[in-house]
Amino acid sequence: MVKAIINLENHHYDNFEKSIKDDFAEIIKNKKQLFKVRISTDLWEAYIDALDPNERQQYKCSCCRSFIRKYGDLVIIDTDGRLKSAIWHPASAPSYFKEAVGNLKLLVEASRVTSVFHSDQRHLGKVMSGGRHHLAVALPESYINQSVWKKANQLMIESQKDFEQLSAALNTYRTESVATIKALILSDVLYRGGRFSDMISWFNQVILHVENETDLEVIRHLTWLYVAEAKSGYCDIKKSVVGALIADYEFGIPIETIIQRYNEKLDPANYMRIRKKPSEEEVIKAEELVGKLGITDSLKRRYAKLEDIPTFMWRSRYSDNGNVFSKIITQSRPFEIPRLRVPIKTMTWKKFKETVLPKATNIEAKVENTSRLMGLVTESISNSKPLFQWNNAFSWYYHGGVDGKIKKGSQSVKISDDSSEKDREIERRIQVAGGKYDDNDIRCSLRWENYTDLDLQCLTPKGKQIDFSRNKVGKGKMDVDMNLMGESEMPVANIRWPKNTAANGSYCFTVVNYDDRSNGSGTFYKVELEVEGYIYHYHGYFPFDDMHEHVFEFNYEKGRPINLIGVYHNLGYSDWNLEIGNFKTVNAIVKSPNLWDGKDAEESGNHTFFLLDGCHDKSKGKSRGFFNEMLRSDFKEINKILEAYTASTPIQGAEDATACGLGFSKESTWDLTLKVTADGLERLILIDRFD
Repeated sequence: MVKAIINLENHHYDNFEKSIKDDFAEIIKNKKQLFKVRISTDLWEAYIDALDPNERQQYKCSCCRSFIRKYGDLVIIDTDGRLKSAIWHPASAPSYFKEAVGNLKLLVEASRVTSVFHSDQRHLGKVMSGGRHHLAVALPESYINQSVWKKANQLMIESQKDFEQLSAALNTYRTESVATIKALILSDVLYRGGRFSDMISWFNQVILHVENETDLEVIRHLTWLYVAEAKSGYCDIKKSVVGALIADYEFGIPIETIIQRYNEKLDPANYMRIRKKPSEEEVIKAEELVGKLGITDSLKRRYAKLEDIPTFMWRSRYSDNGNVFSKIITQSRPFEIPRLRVPIKTMTWKKFKETVLPKATNIEAKVENTSRLMGLVTESISNSKPLFQWNNAFSWYYHGGVDGKIKKGSQSVKISDDSSEKDREIERRIQVAGGKYDDNDIRCSLRWENYTDLDLQCLTPKGKQIDFSRNKVGKGKMDVDMNLMGESEMPVANIRWPKNTAANGSYCFTVVNYDDRSNGSGTFYKVELEVEGYIYHYHGYFPFDDMHEHVFEFNYEKGRPINLIGVYHNLGYSDWNLEIGNFKTVNAIVKSPNLWDGKDAEESGNHTFFLLDGCHDKSKGKSRGFFNEMLRSDFKEINKILEAYTASTPIQGAEDATACGLGFSKESTWDLTLKVTADGLERLILIDRFD
């Protein structure tokens, strides 16, 4: 025993242990990602065999053997695609161990990467056991697995899948195609394209980095390097919206059609929405994970009040701000304000914000579009754990979804004689199903995006009805009807009268929700009517079963444009304590919560909210405490459960809400009429767009 201790000292084993620790710390001090490699040779045997046969017995330690076998294969990857051992550095090893360390270094660096390395603990190896130190290294806190969902070994397995997906994308897409789609996304012509700018820029960087490499191993190593740094979902780009854009372009689809197909995918009725009811097993798993995360309280949501909001773009001095004497200020407001007899001024929001808003003492907004109705929501229990991609507890919803793009009911009727306004996705679905889209006197088509059974009906001039049970009356027929059995996520229905067959008289089209299969999220739908070359669109929403909506009613006379009858009913304003066409006092103007904290999260949208006096949401089934696309990536595993939860859980405090009103997105047309008092004078201003 004495001899063994002496030899250990003579061989400077303590220095060897220290050099391993120091070199490893130096390697990772700049946050270099660690990887595992596959080695056919047993590293432990290679290490022992390189030591003096007469002295190697004293180094046959089970703790050191475990360390070398578990962690001796760790590497980093340089930006040029070369592997470097994270553990073995012969230059700093004591002379007795140089040959062994050099052999291990060569073996490791000649191997092939198999996964990104993750660890659930800080110390790799046993630092102390049996009264002596052993080979071991320590990881900084930032290297330790922070996921509550998955263990380190699960993450390493996932990295292998990420590598396969990214490699497949690199082998599929052309550099020129990626560059073109990047330019398209960055050009700001795509609806909410900004949320994908980081992904396409990242993928463009990857493909440019590897395209000129000829060494297949270097390409593999560089791909692994990008896998390690990729944000969630980036590697699986082929299944993403960005991948669909690239694929459409490479297939030769015209840019105009690519843009339309993209916009359909990003429709809030479809994007990141669940399609199937969560299973019992998924619900149980979600309950466990929510408990582990400690977000049970976070899921309880209430309507926000003005006094909750930490930052404003503008706030009326006359609004009730929660202060004791605010009512006195309100009562002292001047009764008579001079009015300028000048034409209404049109300007962008950017110009208004810079030139008019700083001087405004009072603002009123004209209520004209239910799709713009919105509410701010916050945590019910203070200091709950964060849910969102931004650093506050606030979220928002529109009357028709996360960004107001889907419009509720008849208010969304749009009329055009421009054939480019035709919904090409409706056309595609009808043609695939064997129906007829063109060459009709009258055509009415319905599309929706889930398994719900919707029925399109038409009451014809002779008082007979076309529907699923009677698909033909005279020359009119329903040539496509879907989802009686819930067979499609992309259904369509079509009723039409071929050219020169439609009888003059009254036509009334209705959509019926026969069997709701939306798992509590409701069903958004779109109806397209074409009569005499004019196109009419109607967007609607069914939160429940057994609902119907009369979407179009008109008198048809061959060769003449129609006048729609009674389509502007049930606008939903009464649910928000508002009246159509009236001006309502603006109490405050705020940005969307994702832009409050300085840390720009514009990929989640850029919205401006006008919070109206007395406005609050009393409607049922349309409000949401949050949307999946707002949530942190940590919750991806249970998105399906969370959406079902928020769709079925009422937001608390509707009657006390003071942070509801009208909202407008950077990407949308505004057409907002404001009555503004500034410098003692009142005038009308039309905000037509963001900038």
